[in-house]
Parts: sequence; structure tokens; C-alpha cells
Amino acid sequence: MKKKIDQLVLLNGGLGKRVRSISKQKPKCLIKFKKKTFLHHQLLLFKKNGIKEVVICVGYKREQIFSEISKINISNLKIKIVEEINPLGTGGAIKNCIKYLDDIFFVTYGDSWLNLKFRNIEKKFLKKKKNLISIISKEKLLNHEPNILLKKNKIVDYNKGNISYNYVDYGLMILNKDEFQRIKINKFDLSILIKKLITSQSISFYKVRNKFYEIGSLRGIREFKKYIYQ
Repeated sequence: MKKKIDQLVLLNGGLGKRVRSISKQKPKCLIKFKKKTFLHHQLLLFKKNGIKEVVICVGYKREQIFSEISKINISNLKIKIVEEINPLGTGGAIKNCIKYLDDIFFVTYGDSWLNLKFRNIEKKFLKKKKNLISIISKEKLLNHEPNILLKKNKIVDYNKGNISYNYVDYGLMILNKDEFQRIKINKFDLSILIKKLITSQSISFYKVRNKFYEIGSLRGIREFKKYIYQ
């Protein structure tokens, strides 16, 4: 097994309907903060965390993301863009770029700002040797609906909008390419795979203490602005 995970898949195909009053006619990842797009800030964050290659899955207004990437030059960071002609879901988007993927890779979302050290989650993965999802207690994210149920130190369910659950998906995963090859359909949400991994006990977790930020909602954008301008 590879000792160091240095590839990341960035899911950037969403429509961003909730923030169009700010993003206007652009993908939300191109909203600017401190004169740089959110995407640019993310790429710098990935580089800081030891990532050497980012595979970006794009769909909505993808030509604008192509244009933005052509303007960004970050030394020692390779960027590959894979187009999604028709919506495939978050899981299908990853499967769509499978020929470019390492056996093991990080996954995150194009509207998430991850406030953790990637190598800490990697250490946990190498110890457990299982697919891994980062989680945070719902008590630390009062404005986010919990979607993970943790019992007796095991993930027992993953389901959006269940207020009785006790953790929130933090937005950074380490996944095995083989898991996507086992799914025979091409269009599916990543939650389908996560539920399969829970059932087969093939997924572990890493608890994060620091809250994440996101730009997928107007509230999230306001909070991220306060964070990045402080």
C-alpha cells in the first residue's frame, strides 16, 4: 500500500442554487475572497497539506473553471480537470475519472474549507487500513444537520437530515479506487457508497475538533468571510 497519499479528488460539479445571489452566473467556487477565488484558496490549502495532484470533477459552467485554472500557477501542484457532460452525482463523478486515480486518494467538496491537517487523517487511515471519513460532533456545528450516527465507536448509519444523529460529515475522506469499480452503475451519490461501506464494516472515522467552513449557503459565505478576513 502506498505510504503517502498525495492525490485529491475535488468535487466541483454542483449548481450552487442557494448562493446565486452572490455567485451570479458563475460556479460558486469562483466567488472571490481577498482577490482570489475560493478555488484558488482551496488549491493553496491542498498544497500546504502535502497534496501533489488535484483531480477536479466539473459540470456546471465548467468552461469558467477551465479558464480560472489556466490563470493559476502553483508550483509542484499538478491539476487535472475531468468533465461531467451530464449530471452523474458525487459518486458517479468520481467513477467518471477513475482512470486518472491512484489506488488510494483523498476526496473533498468544492465548497468546503477544511480546518484540519490532512496527515493526521492519513495516519489514522494507514493504521486502520480502511476507507475513512472525517466527522465532527453536531454540538460544534449548530447550523448543520447531523447525518452520521455513531454508536459504540462505530458508524452505524449515514443519512441526511436526521436530527437524532450525533455527528456531521466533515467533508474529507480517504477512499479506495476498488470501491468504485465494484459499483456497476455510473450515476449515483457518494452517500450510496458510504452506506455500503458501513454495512460491510469497511469504513473507519476520524474525529475533528475544529469546525469547517463552507460557501454552499449564504450563511456559510458570511461565516467564511469572517474567518478569512480575521
